[in-house]
Amino acid sequence: MTPLPRGRSTQADEAVFDALFLGHAARLTRLAHLLGARDAEDVVQEAFVKLYAAWSRVAGEDAVPYLNRIVVNEVRSRARRQQTADRKRHLVTVTTDEPGPDGSRRAVVDELARLPRRQREALVLRYWLDLPHEQVAEIMGVRPGTVKSQVSRGLAALATALGEEES
Repeated sequence: MTPLPRGRSTQADEAVFDALFLGHAARLTRLAHLLGARDAEDVVQEAFVKLYAAWSRVAGEDAVPYLNRIVVNEVRSRARRQQTADRKRHLVTVTTDEPGPDGSRRAVVDELARLPRRQREALVLRYWLDLPHEQVAEIMGVRPGTVKSQVSRGLAALATALGEEES
């Protein structure tokens, strides 16, 4: 993909933006969901709104990493706002004993959701998006060594939770 034109929006810009949306919206929605977003579609919509606002600054090849970072940051922000709202709420939480769908994939996703936010982010970005540690570190805003330790801890926690032996 070549760098996008700078300045005013043109029909060519709109076509590139539309293609970017059609090519990445579903993947970004899955990313947001795996990172723990309750409203993954809204997160992705917000990411594209922010990309559109920054369109003149973001070169074509930078658009996808920029979207990845926006999604990660938006999920973090929404989780922080939800935690604040939950602390202020004085409701009794009722748990249900409804069984979920069986299968190892569902179990992994369920256990992934129980991991601390940073471990979940590191695992999803590293293994689901198949990004190298350096890019994961850039997206998360941490050092590569931190990513490696979070991935290691996350994998260990998943293995323990799923009753598997660590290799």
